[in-house]
Amino acid sequence: MEQTALWIYRLASLVATVEAFFLFIFGLDLTLDQIVLFVLFGFPAPVVMYALDRWLIGRHVRPIQTALDAFDVGQGPDPSLIVRGWIQALNLPTLTLLRVLTVHAPSVLLPLTALLWLANQVSGLGFAWWQFIILWLFWPITAVPHAIVEYFLIARATRPIVARFAPAVRLEASMLQPGATAWEVFRMALGLVLPEPKIIRTATGMQLAWLFTFVSLMPMGVLGASVYLKIMVRGAEISGALGGWIIGLVAISTIVSVAIIALLSTRVHRSMRALLGQMHRVQQGDLSGAWRPDSTDEFLDLGYGFNQMLAGLRDRETIKDTFGRFVSRAVAEAVLSGHLPLNGERREVSILFQDLRGFTSMAEQMDPAVLVEVLNQLFTEMVAAVEAEGGVVKQFLGDGVMALFGTPVAVTDHAVRAVRAAQGMARRLADLNLRLKAQGRPTLQIGVGIHTGEVVTGKIGPDTRVEYGVVGDPVNVASRIEGLTKEMQTPILISEATAAQLGPEFLLGRSAALAVKGKAQPVRVVEVLGQALLGAEDLRESDQSSR
Repeated sequence: MEQTALWIYRLASLVATVEAFFLFIFGLDLTLDQIVLFVLFGFPAPVVMYALDRWLIGRHVRPIQTALDAFDVGQGPDPSLIVRGWIQALNLPTLTLLRVLTVHAPSVLLPLTALLWLANQVSGLGFAWWQFIILWLFWPITAVPHAIVEYFLIARATRPIVARFAPAVRLEASMLQPGATAWEVFRMALGLVLPEPKIIRTATGMQLAWLFTFVSLMPMGVLGASVYLKIMVRGAEISGALGGWIIGLVAISTIVSVAIIALLSTRVHRSMRALLGQMHRVQQGDLSGAWRPDSTDEFLDLGYGFNQMLAGLRDRETIKDTFGRFVSRAVAEAVLSGHLPLNGERREVSILFQDLRGFTSMAEQMDPAVLVEVLNQLFTEMVAAVEAEGGVVKQFLGDGVMALFGTPVAVTDHAVRAVRAAQGMARRLADLNLRLKAQGRPTLQIGVGIHTGEVVTGKIGPDTRVEYGVVGDPVNVASRIEGLTKEMQTPILISEATAAQLGPEFLLGRSAALAVKGKAQPVRVVEVLGQALLGAEDLRESDQSSR
């Protein structure tokens, strides 16, 4: 990258050198002898300029080159190194522009001025004071073409580099990167490295202002000033009238240029701010608005595309919300995001079965409408307990639920989450029973069984009727363990495999090896009493309050 940047610099310098040569020869009214002395004495100045520019280019390119070198040798580079290289690649065109306009030109003009003054003293160059002024007035005229050529060529050269870094900085690219302050930009332009890389933000309106200033306003002012100086020094008879005309012309042109800059940049800035404001509302979750640009340029097409994207997001949210009424919202989001292993995947999960005790007799004695209302209140609390721990309600089983932990979103503490969800069910049931008692309705009792094991997750069913599910022996074992809660007279039973993944904060009670249907060997189950922070009797009390 450094060699590419140097070749671009040399090409742009050649353009500026040719321009400067003709400007100096014809703009300074030099004789042939003066031209010879000008070249002889002024030659060291470009050497100083080149040395300083080369040093700064090396400093500006170094973070990019370091990251590229790490890629080229097949290393797995430090992510922070890649981020720094990526941000530097984004900043390099602006740093190039600043270097040429603020460092490059003075680095040749300062030594050139000193050398020409020395030539006046030593060799009688005869360089007049007004020629020194015009020499410095040529700064913007010669520097601007160089800056523009180098800026756009550097931007073109860094584009594939930014694309190469993109996969490694996907997270950073999706986040709002901090902008550099004026002092930090100054330090970066001098080749200093910031502790944390920051982007040099340049608003579109500011870029337009730069363009008008350096391409139109400043050259026009320099032209007027240089012509006026020549006429004034030569003592032309029309110098007064012509000078007034030049000053007036420059003043009027300046006012017109400033007005154009202000109006155009304000319009662009206003449109960009409106778009960014709408994007911020979308990031906050507000999809109700729309962006309607008030111009007929590319912003009109941008507005159409943005509103189409917004409509798509609204449709997606509608689908997610509707889909989430039939499956859990976690499954709906996983399906819509493409993260669901629909083709099947082996995964260790924890399965929870919850059952309502005495449901058959309850159904016989209660009015159907009241029964459905009570069941809905129960399911509301059970689902809330599951989702509070990141679980997924796989299905409703008439008077109970089946819940999954560790799928579709994989987590390592699925066993802990499942047991906490079961405890949450017991606490929520105690609160629900208080409300049911107040309504004069019978209280409820539940049993919860949990087992941990490896299952196959994915799409189950024909193409016309598909659902997300899990299959495997651990599902049957979890269901059987729930049935054992009646035999052991406890609200929550877990398998030995689940208990092995719990921490010391859980209080466990009796343990037994019990025979279950479909298993040749007995299954060892463990009673869950509570959590150390809650007290060992909490779950027993909640179970007793439901009796």
